[in-house]
Amino acid sequence: MNMNDFFEKGVARFPDRDAVRHGDRSWTFRELDALVGRIATALLDSGLDAGDRVAIYAPNGIWTYACQYAIHRAGMVWVPINYRNTGADAIASLDKLEINWLFLGEAQAEGLEGARERLPSLRGMIHFGAGEGGIEDWLARERAPRTFPPREAADTAMIASSSGTTGAPKGIVLSNRSVAAALNHLRIVSEITRPPVHLVVAPLSHSAGLYAAALMPAGGTSVFIDKTDPLSIMKAIQDEGITTLFLPPTLIYMMIAHPEAGEFDFSSLDLIVYGAAPMSASKLAEAARLFGHKLAQGYAQFEAPMGCTYLSTQDHREALENPGLVHRLRSAGREGALVRLEIMGDDGEIMGPNERGEIVVRGEIVMDGYYKDEAATAATRRNGWHLTGDVGYKDEDGFVYIVDRKKEMIVSGGFNIYPAEVEQTAMAHPAIRDCAIIGVPDDKWGEAVMAVVELREGVEFDADSFIAFCKERVGSMKAPKSVVVHDNMPRSAVGKVLKRTLRDQYWEGRERAI
Repeated sequence: MNMNDFFEKGVARFPDRDAVRHGDRSWTFRELDALVGRIATALLDSGLDAGDRVAIYAPNGIWTYACQYAIHRAGMVWVPINYRNTGADAIASLDKLEINWLFLGEAQAEGLEGARERLPSLRGMIHFGAGEGGIEDWLARERAPRTFPPREAADTAMIASSSGTTGAPKGIVLSNRSVAAALNHLRIVSEITRPPVHLVVAPLSHSAGLYAAALMPAGGTSVFIDKTDPLSIMKAIQDEGITTLFLPPTLIYMMIAHPEAGEFDFSSLDLIVYGAAPMSASKLAEAARLFGHKLAQGYAQFEAPMGCTYLSTQDHREALENPGLVHRLRSAGREGALVRLEIMGDDGEIMGPNERGEIVVRGEIVMDGYYKDEAATAATRRNGWHLTGDVGYKDEDGFVYIVDRKKEMIVSGGFNIYPAEVEQTAMAHPAIRDCAIIGVPDDKWGEAVMAVVELREGVEFDADSFIAFCKERVGSMKAPKSVVVHDNMPRSAVGKVLKRTLRDQYWEGRERAI
C-alpha cells in the first residue's frame, strides 16, 4: 500500500462525507478524489515520470492537501517542505534533493524568485494563487484521461527534509512500505470508533500530514484553520466538533494556561496526540482536568515515523489515578505495535531494565536512508538496528523514558546531566510556562546548568526560589546554577525550542563547545 491507497479506502467507503473543511468551504471524498485525479494527470502531462521528486512548499489548505495525494497517485515522490522555512532554507533543501517539480504557496513564491535558475533539476513550478502560473490556470487545460503508473512497496514514497542538528539539509528517504507501516500503526493505536474530525494544526509537511492520511480509511475529515493560536484552536474544537488533533506540548501548555480555557466545550474530543517533545507530568494532570482523559503520546522521528512508542489514553488515566504509577507520565509509553525497541550501550550490546543507553528500533517503519548520503546512513545503523540518537532507558514494565539527545548532554564536573530530566522538574514550578536547560561554560565545572524559562502571564518570579525548588527535587548537581527569563524562546518550524541557538551565544569564541 501507499498513502493514496489509504485515501482511496476513504473514497470507497465515505464518498459523500466531508474530506476537507476550511472556513466556509468543504470538499467531499468524491470531490477531493476528482481534484486529486486532475492534478495527477496534469503532472504526468507535464513530462514527469513515476519516481520523479515533487515538492510542496505551502501552508495547510486544500491545494496542499490535494497535491499531497496527487503526487502519490501519479507514482511520484512526495517531498514536503515546511512552509515556515525561509526561502533560502527551502532552496537549499530543494537543491539537495534534486527536485523536479514544485508546488508553492503565494507567500512562498515571493521568497523563491530566481529559483528556476538556481535549481538545475527543476522542470516546472506552480503556485497556489490565481492568474498566470497558478494552479487553477494550469488545471484548466483540456487533458485526456490517464492510466496511473503502478508502484511497489519498496518504491520511494516520500523524502522528508530535515536540517538535523547540523543545520545542513538532509533527505530522509521513506518507502511505500515504511509509510504504510507508520499509518497502520496510527490506525491501531488511535482506537477509532466513529469517523474522526481532525483539526490540522501542525504543518502537513510534518507529522500532521501522516496523521491525516492514517484517518482517511475511517472517513477522517480534516479541518484547516487560518490561525493556530490557542484561542483559535479551542474555538475550532468547539465549533467544528473536533474529535482528534495532534499538538506539540507547547501549544497544550498555552491552552491550559489561557484565561478563557474553561469557557469552551471540549466534549466532542476523543483523542489528543502530543509529540515532538516530552510533556511535563504536572502539565499532563492540568490537561486532563481541562480536556478529560483524552491525551496520548507518540514518540518517533522521521527516520522512523509515527510508531516508535505509544503512551495510550488508558496509560495516562491509570498513571494519573494511581500514585504508584504516576512515574509513567514521564515516559513515552511502550514500544510501538509494529516495531521492536531496545536500549543499546556504547559497545553495541542490548542493555537491561533501567540501564541508560541509546534508543534503537527496527521494523518496516525505518527509513531506507539519507538521500545520496551513504556515510550518514551507515552512521545510523548498528547490528541491524536504527540508532535514534536519543538517550533513554526501559523500566521493568517496558515503558520507555527518553532522557535526552546524545548531543545535548551536559558534562559538569565529570558527571553526565541530561537536560530533559531537569526540564521535567522545572516545568512543575507554577510560574513556568516553558523551559529549556542548556550547558554554559564554567571555569570550575567545565559546564554549568542554565535554565532559560518562559513565564506564565501575570506571575511573580524569583530566580533563587526557583533554583531551590529544582535543587530540592533533582539535587544540587543537576539543578540550574543560573536562570534567564526569555519572553519568546527561538523555535523551529515545528515548534521545538532551538537549544543550540540559546546555547551558542555562551560558547562563542571558544575552541571547545563542551
